[in-house]
Amino acid sequence: MQRFQSPRLHYPRFYNMLPDAMTQTTISSGAATGFTWHARKSTDHSRRDAASNTDRLNVEIGDLSGWLDLHRPEQGIQLSGCNAAAELLAVRLPDRLANQFIDGWVRGGDAVSIHEPRNSRRLRATALWRLATGPADLTVELVLSVQTSAVRSDGAIAVDCRLPATEVIPGISTGQQLEWLPPIPTAGVTQLPWRQLANAAVLCLLFRQSLAGRSLAICVRRDEGREVSLQRRTLPERPEPPSFTLTTWFFPTLIEKGVLHRSRLSVTIGSPADDLAWAAAAAQSLASQPPLLQ
Repeated sequence: MQRFQSPRLHYPRFYNMLPDAMTQTTISSGAATGFTWHARKSTDHSRRDAASNTDRLNVEIGDLSGWLDLHRPEQGIQLSGCNAAAELLAVRLPDRLANQFIDGWVRGGDAVSIHEPRNSRRLRATALWRLATGPADLTVELVLSVQTSAVRSDGAIAVDCRLPATEVIPGISTGQQLEWLPPIPTAGVTQLPWRQLANAAVLCLLFRQSLAGRSLAICVRRDEGREVSLQRRTLPERPEPPSFTLTTWFFPTLIEKGVLHRSRLSVTIGSPADDLAWAAAAAQSLASQPPLLQ
């Protein structure tokens, strides 16, 4: 097991938010069977602290390549291929300048990063990016946990996904059924049916022809996410597909000391030929799982 620990910090780990024996999640049964994280030296010499200028993790998915920096979770997984790029599962930590990397490690297809800001929120955030085979080429699941050592704190954290797509189709999964809705219009305001969903429902957004001809499906449970928004950016002077930013907010704005909160967001990558089928399978798999700690 590879560890990535800051030499400047020697805080005791008085709680462990991601124990080795975790609750069964959407894709944990297939974790590390086909994809693993590999450490490589960073070429970013502009970073000031030596602790964060050591290693990055990379992964190869056919003709796609990606990397993840455990010291910078706000960058997420940087995935690229065929002159296109995407930023997936980027954890927007509160007060980035005050944030402190506590610990991190890699075990097969699991990469874990722990951060805690040096401010009054005292919000310790743990992010687990898990690679696994699933209904398509690859599924990446982010399991995000927060806990505070303050009496009360703001627990809200956002996760961003930025990616190109020629078309975005929303779907709603409730148990064994998934209903595909009309594609999101290419002009005007983007409205998602988030607040109208039942607690046990799953929202699936299928981004078609996103990277190297592949489609990406992003799924989140209604009882784990707090708010979801989709922004579109289209540049008329450029022939490239529009760029989308999907932001998902997790956890209450008021949490109490000692209470653990945990949620997840999954991204599935696969062929465009049968993307409606494997995206529906990914959403239904998430819908069939019990909710995580809220």
